Amino acid sequence: MVKLRQSGEAQTPTILVSDRRIMAQPTFRLGVNDVRAGRPMHPDYDLWDTNGQWNYERGRCFAKLASHRLPLRINGQLNPEALRFFRQCGGAIR
Repeated sequence: MVKLRQSGEAQTPTILVSDRRIMAQPTFRLGVNDVRAGRPMHPDYDLWDTNGQWNYERGRCFAKLASHRLPLRINGQLNPEALRFFRQCGGAIR
């Protein structure tokens, strides 16, 4: 049974993070690679911090929505087309 948060309870503090920073995280890349390779959720997922888990899941979502022919990186740099696609997806990934 899910316990609903009572009005007035504190929520974990959040900060704004750029799309570029999200996509640059190793766990985002791992999520993309796992989906593209047909692998299930990473076995160490439960050991990661919350941000790592969020970024991994975002990477998995990105890989499901993006063409397999759209590389995440080109010559070690974030692919501008991949970044543009991530931004176009908006709330579907973030």
